[in-house]
Amino acid sequence: MGIGSADTTKPTMPMSVLQEEVLRMLDRQMEEWDLAARNYEALNHVLTHEVLLGDTTIRVQYNPARSVSTAAKVDKESIKQRPCFLCPDHLPSEQLRLSFGGRYLILCNPYPIFRRHLTIPACEHVPQCIQSRLADMLELSRHLPDFTLFYNGPRCGASAPDHLHFQAASWGDMPVDREVESHIKPLLEDKEACLYTLHLGSRNGFVIRSSSISAITQMFEKICSWLPVPAVGEEPMMNLFVHYEKQGWKVVMFVRKFHRPWQYAAAEPEHFLSSPGAADLGGVFITVREADFHRADAAVINDIYQQVCFSIEEVEMQMEKKIGK
Repeated sequence: MGIGSADTTKPTMPMSVLQEEVLRMLDRQMEEWDLAARNYEALNHVLTHEVLLGDTTIRVQYNPARSVSTAAKVDKESIKQRPCFLCPDHLPSEQLRLSFGGRYLILCNPYPIFRRHLTIPACEHVPQCIQSRLADMLELSRHLPDFTLFYNGPRCGASAPDHLHFQAASWGDMPVDREVESHIKPLLEDKEACLYTLHLGSRNGFVIRSSSISAITQMFEKICSWLPVPAVGEEPMMNLFVHYEKQGWKVVMFVRKFHRPWQYAAAEPEHFLSSPGAADLGGVFITVREADFHRADAAVINDIYQQVCFSIEEVEMQMEKKIGK
């Protein structure tokens, strides 16, 4: 496993070795890939301001380069008409790649939100769906302990819903990494896993803790069976965050009910170009227009979160129906 095209013959690296390879790859991309170098340098100059929602912090970022994701057309017809930019054959020649298990590529994201921002697509072109791939995400996070891995559902911020992929950023780059501990309540516990409800005001969901991948995946499947789905055969709407810590995992799951707020399609002056994904729910709220950056105060952001996320009352109502509390 090394920098270059996918290599299916070598075994998975020890944890520290893979992480070191990833960091070296990112350094090389800054030296060798002009597009990535420009966009990462631009992070040094992006406008930011912080907003408090209760006792949680939202870091608003004006990042016009992210318009490729925020304004992405994700309807079936638009996807059908464009080449998949995550398929190996369509990656830029300058984009280095590391193989993980022969099933995934680890790439430098050339349109970053974070100073170390990875995109991790599957090698094959399969739809964005986490339910059979969570174990892979957990295993990869064990090899990248200084990163938080995150996942956007196909209707929850993914700009490539036709190609399975995760992303990663350095742990601590999103406020949610540090805020989860003080906003959870115990819900269920079995021999190997603990399940909590997550209360972050207008962002709510679940947290799973365990040192067993199989216990986490079983608990995750149980949660998915409790939640509504947008259409038959689809997964519940969600954004996930995974971090490996102290010989175990923490999985944070925000549950969603809408893809975008009504303001996304509104005419001016109500128009606000926000397509919330995991980074936004993690506390790094992306704006791609300067006017939206200046308008993004606590009231606007809270309203957007309330539209796209289930309230804690709605979450608890679902749980009462399913587990009889």
